[in-house]
Amino acid sequence: MTIIVFSDSHGSDHEMRRVIQKQKPYADYFLHLGDGAVSFLELCEECGVLGYAVRGNCDFFLKGRQIPDSRVLCADTVSLFLTHGDTIGVGFSTETLSLAAKEKGCKIALYGHTHIADNRYLPAQDEKDVPIYLFNPGSIARPRDIGASYGRIDISGENILLNIVRL
Repeated sequence: MTIIVFSDSHGSDHEMRRVIQKQKPYADYFLHLGDGAVSFLELCEECGVLGYAVRGNCDFFLKGRQIPDSRVLCADTVSLFLTHGDTIGVGFSTETLSLAAKEKGCKIALYGHTHIADNRYLPAQDEKDVPIYLFNPGSIARPRDIGASYGRIDISGENILLNIVRL
């Protein structure tokens, strides 16, 4: 299963459209982690692909759409927790993010908001803890790190591969 992940497009859809058109034959679905969620969903409809989004702090005008602040999606055998992250302080720490994802039984926590790509694996701290992946695809339109990017997640059974793709 292949999933393409965007965040923080802020209405600049040109690159997102190009990536969707290029990845459409390979991706099972597309995700958006907020701040451009409505235009992303419109673009998915236009391109005929399956897309899911969560609302970001700059997603003011939802055009009648019900876009949640967070959600859990199941991909193959893996659960993913999606959030923009502004409401749980990802700009300061990802601890609350990882706890929220673990509480919901997710192996992958996806977030945006910072405009900085992040791809980390946090091993279990003890026998009661579980490992988790933290993944931020960066911003496809307004990066605050080395350049515009999106994410690609490949899942096959229990095998998980997360990649940041630079444009």
